[in-house]
Amino acid sequence: MVMLTVSTIINSKTENTTMIPGNAEIVKCPFCGTEKELMTLISGNTCGAEYWSDNKRIAPMLPSVSPVQKCPKCKKFYFEHKHRQGESNHESFERGELTFPEWKEAYLQLMSEGISEKEKLDLCFWLIHSYNDHYYRGRKTLVLTEEDFMFFTEVALSFVENYDWTTVKYPLLKAELYREAGKMKECADVLESIPYDSLQDFERTIYDDIKKRVENIDNKVFKLTL
Repeated sequence: MVMLTVSTIINSKTENTTMIPGNAEIVKCPFCGTEKELMTLISGNTCGAEYWSDNKRIAPMLPSVSPVQKCPKCKKFYFEHKHRQGESNHESFERGELTFPEWKEAYLQLMSEGISEKEKLDLCFWLIHSYNDHYYRGRKTLVLTEEDFMFFTEVALSFVENYDWTTVKYPLLKAELYREAGKMKECADVLESIPYDSLQDFERTIYDDIKKRVENIDNKVFKLTL
Protein backbone atom coordinates (compact mmCIF):
# COMPACT_ATOMS: atom_id res chain seq x y z
CA MET A 1 0.00 0.00 0.00
CA VAL A 2 1.39 3.40 -1.00
CA MET A 3 -0.01 6.51 0.65
CA LEU A 4 0.44 9.42 -1.73
CA THR A 5 1.46 12.75 -0.26
CA VAL A 6 1.33 16.26 -1.62
CA SER A 7 5.11 16.27 -2.13
CA THR A 8 5.12 13.00 -4.09
CA ILE A 9 2.32 14.25 -6.33
CA ILE A 10 4.00 17.58 -7.03
CA ASN A 11 7.51 16.15 -7.48
CA SER A 12 6.33 13.33 -9.76
CA LYS A 13 5.09 15.84 -12.32
CA THR A 14 8.72 16.63 -13.20
CA GLU A 15 9.66 13.05 -14.10
CA ASN A 16 10.44 12.44 -17.76
CA THR A 17 11.83 8.91 -18.04
CA THR A 18 10.96 6.56 -20.88
CA MET A 19 8.94 3.49 -19.96
CA ILE A 20 11.15 0.43 -20.54
CA PRO A 21 9.88 -3.10 -19.81
CA GLY A 22 12.11 -5.63 -18.12
CA ASN A 23 12.21 -9.41 -18.07
CA ALA A 24 9.03 -10.95 -16.71
CA GLU A 25 8.73 -11.93 -13.07
CA ILE A 26 7.64 -15.52 -12.47
CA VAL A 27 5.13 -16.18 -9.68
CA LYS A 28 3.87 -19.58 -8.55
CA CYS A 29 0.44 -20.39 -7.16
CA PRO A 30 0.87 -21.71 -3.59
CA PHE A 31 -2.20 -23.91 -3.96
CA CYS A 32 -1.64 -25.83 -7.22
CA GLY A 33 1.85 -24.79 -8.34
CA THR A 34 0.79 -23.12 -11.60
CA GLU A 35 3.26 -20.47 -12.73
CA LYS A 36 2.56 -17.22 -14.54
CA GLU A 37 4.74 -14.44 -15.89
CA LEU A 38 4.09 -10.84 -14.89
CA MET A 39 5.23 -7.49 -16.22
CA THR A 40 8.19 -5.63 -14.77
CA LEU A 41 9.57 -2.20 -15.64
CA ILE A 42 13.18 -1.06 -15.77
CA SER A 43 11.95 2.54 -15.85
CA GLY A 44 8.77 4.54 -16.27
CA ASN A 45 7.28 7.98 -15.69
CA THR A 46 4.21 9.70 -14.32
CA CYS A 47 3.51 11.91 -17.35
CA GLY A 48 -0.24 12.16 -17.83
CA ALA A 49 -0.97 10.66 -14.43
CA GLU A 50 -4.32 11.20 -12.72
CA TYR A 51 -4.69 11.54 -8.96
CA TRP A 52 -7.93 10.74 -7.17
CA SER A 53 -9.46 11.56 -3.82
CA ASP A 54 -9.26 7.92 -2.65
CA ASN A 55 -5.46 8.19 -2.91
CA LYS A 56 -5.21 6.34 -6.21
CA ARG A 57 -2.74 7.33 -8.91
CA ILE A 58 -3.36 6.19 -12.49
CA ALA A 59 -0.16 6.59 -14.51
CA PRO A 60 -0.35 5.14 -18.06
CA MET A 61 3.44 5.13 -18.39
CA LEU A 62 4.04 3.60 -14.95
CA PRO A 63 1.68 0.59 -14.75
CA SER A 64 2.04 -2.04 -12.04
CA VAL A 65 0.92 -5.60 -11.55
CA SER A 66 -1.95 -6.46 -9.23
CA PRO A 67 -0.65 -7.05 -5.69
CA VAL A 68 -3.08 -9.97 -5.47
CA GLN A 69 -3.03 -12.55 -8.26
CA LYS A 70 -5.64 -15.09 -9.35
CA CYS A 71 -4.39 -18.49 -10.43
CA PRO A 72 -5.55 -19.23 -13.99
CA LYS A 73 -5.88 -22.93 -13.14
CA CYS A 74 -7.34 -23.38 -9.64
CA LYS A 75 -8.83 -19.84 -9.46
CA LYS A 76 -7.49 -19.21 -5.96
CA PHE A 77 -5.97 -15.88 -4.92
CA TYR A 78 -2.56 -15.12 -3.42
CA PHE A 79 -0.27 -12.19 -2.63
CA GLU A 80 2.05 -11.59 -5.56
CA HIS A 81 5.07 -10.51 -3.48
CA LYS A 82 5.05 -13.71 -1.41
CA HIS A 83 5.31 -16.13 -4.30
CA ARG A 84 7.98 -14.80 -6.64
CA GLN A 85 10.06 -17.56 -8.20
CA GLY A 86 12.59 -15.62 -10.22
CA GLU A 87 12.98 -13.93 -13.57
CA SER A 88 12.09 -15.05 -17.10
CA ASN A 89 14.39 -14.41 -20.07
CA HIS A 90 11.77 -12.40 -21.96
CA GLU A 91 9.25 -9.61 -21.43
CA SER A 92 5.58 -9.86 -20.48
CA PHE A 93 2.87 -7.24 -20.29
CA GLU A 94 0.59 -9.39 -18.14
CA ARG A 95 -0.47 -7.56 -14.98
CA GLY A 96 -3.02 -9.98 -13.56
CA GLU A 97 -5.50 -7.21 -12.83
CA LEU A 98 -8.65 -8.23 -10.95
CA THR A 99 -12.21 -7.07 -11.47
CA PHE A 100 -14.17 -5.72 -8.51
CA PRO A 101 -16.12 -9.01 -8.14
CA GLU A 102 -12.78 -10.86 -8.14
CA TRP A 103 -11.39 -8.49 -5.51
CA LYS A 104 -14.39 -9.28 -3.32
CA GLU A 105 -13.70 -13.01 -3.71
CA ALA A 106 -10.03 -12.44 -2.94
CA TYR A 107 -10.88 -10.42 0.16
CA LEU A 108 -13.14 -13.11 1.57
CA GLN A 109 -10.64 -15.90 0.82
CA LEU A 110 -7.54 -14.13 2.13
CA MET A 111 -9.26 -12.75 5.23
CA SER A 112 -10.24 -16.34 6.13
CA GLU A 113 -6.61 -17.46 5.96
CA GLY A 114 -5.32 -15.63 9.03
CA ILE A 115 -3.33 -12.86 7.36
CA SER A 116 -1.46 -10.10 9.20
CA GLU A 117 -2.97 -6.78 10.26
CA LYS A 118 -0.90 -4.96 7.64
CA GLU A 119 -2.15 -7.32 4.95
CA LYS A 120 -5.73 -6.73 6.08
CA LEU A 121 -5.22 -2.98 5.75
CA ASP A 122 -3.65 -3.42 2.33
CA LEU A 123 -6.60 -5.53 1.16
CA CYS A 124 -9.06 -2.90 2.33
CA PHE A 125 -7.10 -0.16 0.58
CA TRP A 126 -6.97 -2.05 -2.73
CA LEU A 127 -10.65 -2.95 -2.50
CA ILE A 128 -11.57 0.72 -2.03
CA HIS A 129 -9.75 1.51 -5.27
CA SER A 130 -11.33 -1.41 -7.12
CA TYR A 131 -14.83 -0.38 -6.03
CA ASN A 132 -14.28 3.15 -7.29
CA ASP A 133 -12.72 1.83 -10.51
CA HIS A 134 -15.77 -0.36 -11.06
CA TYR A 135 -18.46 2.22 -10.38
CA TYR A 136 -17.00 5.67 -10.96
CA ARG A 137 -13.72 5.92 -12.85
CA GLY A 138 -13.87 6.21 -16.61
CA ARG A 139 -17.15 6.28 -18.52
CA LYS A 140 -19.21 4.29 -16.05
CA THR A 141 -22.96 3.76 -16.36
CA LEU A 142 -23.31 1.00 -13.76
CA VAL A 143 -26.06 1.21 -11.17
CA LEU A 144 -24.62 0.86 -7.69
CA THR A 145 -26.18 -2.07 -5.85
CA GLU A 146 -27.06 -1.84 -2.17
CA GLU A 147 -25.07 -5.03 -1.54
CA ASP A 148 -21.91 -3.56 -3.06
CA PHE A 149 -22.31 -0.26 -1.22
CA MET A 150 -22.76 -2.08 2.10
CA PHE A 151 -19.67 -4.18 1.36
CA PHE A 152 -17.66 -1.09 0.42
CA THR A 153 -18.80 0.74 3.54
CA GLU A 154 -17.68 -2.14 5.74
CA VAL A 155 -14.27 -2.26 4.07
CA ALA A 156 -13.74 1.52 4.05
CA LEU A 157 -14.68 1.89 7.72
CA SER A 158 -12.46 -1.05 8.65
CA PHE A 159 -9.54 0.75 7.00
CA VAL A 160 -10.37 4.06 8.72
CA GLU A 161 -10.72 2.44 12.13
CA ASN A 162 -7.54 0.36 11.94
CA TYR A 163 -5.07 2.62 10.13
CA ASP A 164 -2.60 4.49 12.35
CA TRP A 165 -3.58 8.08 11.57
CA THR A 166 -0.98 9.45 14.00
CA THR A 167 1.53 8.90 11.16
CA VAL A 168 -0.37 11.39 8.97
CA LYS A 169 -0.02 15.11 9.62
CA TYR A 170 -3.36 16.07 8.09
CA PRO A 171 -5.78 13.11 7.75
CA LEU A 172 -7.60 14.30 4.63
CA LEU A 173 -7.88 10.71 3.38
CA LYS A 174 -9.63 9.75 6.62
CA ALA A 175 -12.20 12.47 6.04
CA GLU A 176 -12.56 11.43 2.40
CA LEU A 177 -13.19 7.77 3.18
CA TYR A 178 -15.82 8.70 5.75
CA ARG A 179 -17.49 10.76 3.02
CA GLU A 180 -17.35 7.97 0.45
CA ALA A 181 -18.88 5.62 3.02
CA GLY A 182 -21.74 8.08 3.49
CA LYS A 183 -20.65 9.12 6.98
CA MET A 184 -20.98 12.86 6.44
CA LYS A 185 -20.96 13.88 10.11
CA GLU A 186 -17.81 11.88 10.80
CA CYS A 187 -16.20 13.40 7.71
CA ALA A 188 -17.14 16.92 8.84
CA ASP A 189 -15.72 16.21 12.31
CA VAL A 190 -12.36 15.16 10.84
CA LEU A 191 -12.25 18.25 8.63
CA GLU A 192 -13.03 20.40 11.66
CA SER A 193 -10.01 18.91 13.47
CA ILE A 194 -7.62 19.89 10.67
CA PRO A 195 -6.03 23.38 11.00
CA TYR A 196 -6.99 24.92 7.66
CA ASP A 197 -4.48 27.78 7.87
CA SER A 198 -1.62 25.28 8.20
CA LEU A 199 -2.45 23.47 4.95
CA GLN A 200 -0.52 24.01 1.75
CA ASP A 201 -2.48 25.39 -1.21
CA PHE A 202 -2.90 21.97 -2.79
CA GLU A 203 -4.13 20.50 0.50
CA ARG A 204 -6.60 23.35 0.90
CA THR A 205 -8.03 22.53 -2.53
CA ILE A 206 -8.59 18.92 -1.48
CA TYR A 207 -10.07 20.06 1.83
CA ASP A 208 -12.45 22.47 0.08
CA ASP A 209 -13.49 19.85 -2.48
CA ILE A 210 -14.29 17.32 0.25
CA LYS A 211 -16.19 19.90 2.31
CA LYS A 212 -18.24 21.03 -0.70
CA ARG A 213 -19.28 17.46 -1.42
CA VAL A 214 -20.20 16.84 2.21
CA GLU A 215 -22.50 19.84 2.09
CA ASN A 216 -24.10 18.42 -1.08
CA ILE A 217 -24.40 14.92 0.42
CA ASP A 218 -22.24 13.62 -2.42
CA ASN A 219 -20.22 10.48 -1.63
CA LYS A 220 -18.61 9.79 -5.02
CA VAL A 221 -14.85 9.68 -5.51
CA PHE A 222 -13.43 12.62 -7.52
CA LYS A 223 -10.34 13.41 -9.56
CA LEU A 224 -7.96 15.90 -7.98
CA THR A 225 -7.24 19.12 -9.82
CA LEU A 226 -3.50 19.76 -10.09
